[in-house]
Amino acid sequence: MIGAKIRSLRMERGLTLTELAEKAGIAKSYLSNIERDLQNNPTFEYINKVAKALNIEQERLLFDMKSNDENCKSPNEFVVFRKTLNQLNNSQLEELIEYIEFIIWKRKQIN
Repeated sequence: MIGAKIRSLRMERGLTLTELAEKAGIAKSYLSNIERDLQNNPTFEYINKVAKALNIEQERLLFDMKSNDENCKSPNEFVVFRKTLNQLNNSQLEELIEYIEFIIWKRKQIN
């Protein structure tokens, strides 16, 4: 899920795997493993580094959001969501990511 988003955004920006890894300050091999879904539990710190290197909000990697976020019912909804995320520590954010990934996996199993 997140690996495919990273790969898609990286390619949209015309970046190679090496370029994105250097720009984000992460290991190229780890980035490759994430993109190929060999590693699927990146830390929030990793997600934040990649998001900054891609010049996007980290929520865009974590959730199914478009840059103009047509999924939100109102602009205030996104602001409230972002403020809530900012109140969580890294451990809580990682737990949230795991929970969301579990829900997505569970829905795929049902379909």
